Amino acid sequence: MSGLQVQERAFAIWEREDRPHGRDLIHWFQAEAEISSPFPESDFREFVKAGSAFFRGLVSDETLSDQSERLRHFEWSSQAVRYRYRLCTECCGEFKAILSNPSEAWGAGWADEELNYKLERCIYVFAVSAVSALESFSFGLYFLGNALRPSDFPHFAQPRRIRIDGRDGTSNAFAAAFPHTAITQQLLQLPTKTEYLDIDALRNILVHRTSGRRNVQVIGVTDPDGTRTETREEFWYVPGGGRPLILSDALLQKHLENITKLLTTLASASRLFAESGGVA
Repeated sequence: MSGLQVQERAFAIWEREDRPHGRDLIHWFQAEAEISSPFPESDFREFVKAGSAFFRGLVSDETLSDQSERLRHFEWSSQAVRYRYRLCTECCGEFKAILSNPSEAWGAGWADEELNYKLERCIYVFAVSAVSALESFSFGLYFLGNALRPSDFPHFAQPRRIRIDGRDGTSNAFAAAFPHTAITQQLLQLPTKTEYLDIDALRNILVHRTSGRRNVQVIGVTDPDGTRTETREEFWYVPGGGRPLILSDALLQKHLENITKLLTTLASASRLFAESGGVA
C-alpha cells in the first residue's frame, strides 16, 4: 500500500466520523488495517442482493412466521456483519496508536493501569466483534436457508437458538438441506479452523472469566567469552486464553487478517449459493 492510499482512506474515515479532533493517528492505523485487510464488499453485496429475492411473499409485520419479518432478520444480520467488521478495524487502529505512543512508565517496563485498560478494551471489543461478525453471517444464512427449504430450518421463530454449530446450528441445517454445496462445507469447517478457534478462545475467556495484562520477560544468554546478551519479550497474558499473545502492534492485525480470510471465503461461497438458488 502507498502512503497516498493510506492518507486518502484516513481522510475518508475522519470525514465519516464527523471530523473529530485528536484521532489522526488512530485514523491512520485504521486506514492501514482497512487497506491491508479489505472487507469482501463485492461478493457480500451480491450475496445479500441475490438472497433477498427469495423472501418476497406475504407482507405482514405481526409474526416471525411472515416472510417480511424473516427478510428483516436476513438483511439486518448482513448489516451487523459489516458493523462488527468495522469495529474490528477501529480497534486494530486504536490498539496500534496506543502502543506507538506509550507512557514513560510503560516504556520502562512498569505498570500503567490506564494504558493497560485501553489496550484491554481494544482486545476485548475486537474479539467479541470478530466472532460476532461470523455469527451474524451464519444467522443470516439460516434465514436464507429457511426461505429456500423451510422444513430444514425450523427455528426461525426462536432466533436465540441459532448459532454457527451445535444441534440447532446453521452448519447442521445446511448439511441436511444442502449437503453438496460449497457454503455447507465452509460452515462445517469453520468451527475447526485455527483462525476461528484462536479468536473464539480469547473471546470466551475475556467475556466470561478474566482479564489480561502485559507480561515482560527478560531472557539472558551468556556466551563462552563471558558476554551476556539479554532479550526482552512482551506478551499479553490471559489466564486460560490459549496461545500466548505477543504484545506488539501486529497483535490484532494478525487476527484481523484471519477474520478477513474467513469472511472472504464465506462471502464467495454464499454468493455462489444464493445466485444458484441453493444448488452450488
